[in-house]
Amino acid sequence: MPSQKRENERKEKELKNELKTKRIIWIVLIFVVFALIIMRICEVDFKELKNRFIDENGHLTFSMTTNEDAYPYALSSSSGVKVEPIGDKLSVLNDTTLCVLNPSDAKVVYTFSHGFANPVIKYAGNYFCLIDQGATRLRLDRANKNVFETKTDMPIVCADVAKNGNIVYITREQNGKSHLNVINSTLKKLMSLEINDGYSVYCSIDSSGKKIAYATANSKGADFITTVYTVNLGDDEPRASFEFKNSSLMDLHYATASDLYYISTSGVSVIKNQKRLSETFKEGSVNTVCFNYTKDNELVYVYSKYTSANENKLVYINSSGRVKTEINLKQRPKYISASNEICVLFSDKIVTYSMTKGEAKKTYKCDDSITSANKISTKIFVSRQKLIDVID
Repeated sequence: MPSQKRENERKEKELKNELKTKRIIWIVLIFVVFALIIMRICEVDFKELKNRFIDENGHLTFSMTTNEDAYPYALSSSSGVKVEPIGDKLSVLNDTTLCVLNPSDAKVVYTFSHGFANPVIKYAGNYFCLIDQGATRLRLDRANKNVFETKTDMPIVCADVAKNGNIVYITREQNGKSHLNVINSTLKKLMSLEINDGYSVYCSIDSSGKKIAYATANSKGADFITTVYTVNLGDDEPRASFEFKNSSLMDLHYATASDLYYISTSGVSVIKNQKRLSETFKEGSVNTVCFNYTKDNELVYVYSKYTSANENKLVYINSSGRVKTEINLKQRPKYISASNEICVLFSDKIVTYSMTKGEAKKTYKCDDSITSANKISTKIFVSRQKLIDVID
């Protein structure tokens, strides 16, 4: 019967599929067993293999082979040098040029002469935004190419960039007021907001390009007031504001889409969800020495109890404002950076510390000519005068 024939054909087809599936499973099992035997013969340490690619914080890392004969790398100028990791590359800004280096061999991936009188740079992901502070030029670049350069109608006070290429910038208008603008990587204007309170001094944008904060400076009676405003992309007015009396702002920085660091010369606070303030170190309680951010945009911060103190504390502060790691330092550091470890530059040495345990890992001797130290993989890249050099 036709129906019986169809049933037999169906069963035959199912049997063939089942045999095919079993064959694939056996091939995979044989491959896995074979690989395990080879690794056993070669005495591969699985834990060590994991540690090569995963750091103590669970981040994917890598081991880099460096051609040390390519260093030191000479810069065009020693003025205004700022060195910063950007992805797996190294960006170097000075008063005339910006270049992106492949750290393994010091080959230039990308470079240009910016011609800015007062260059200020901001990084996010593979983007960096460069402004001529006090003038009208602004540009957006990736690690290997220019995206755009444009001129604004009025002088630029400050700017920041998101991981998607959105840029927030503030201009100073002729009437003394300020204007906040947000544009994307195609120069499309996404937002425009007039700022009426005081003199704008800083702005920040989160990694998604949707949350924004800006700060103004003003005076009320005998007090100098810094006010931070938070606003979401597309809003007509701020969502919240926070006043800091007699506070000198050093940085505003989004750790996440909802957590914003406020760092002054005398304190650290976190603004949560654009509307709630949490003080990690209350204004006036500490003296800020130096700070930087981890790959996840969390804060590493060095402070002392008073300005000239040699005794300092290094703390790792998460995005909620909680101190996760605390390290006592016997000397005053010059510079701090953080990758898979915290790297601290002193006048006579560089010391790396565990991010989570706070223990010292390695110490490298150096002299006082070094101005920055950034660790990429297992290497430390330092700047001194007109040179970029590597320490293993």
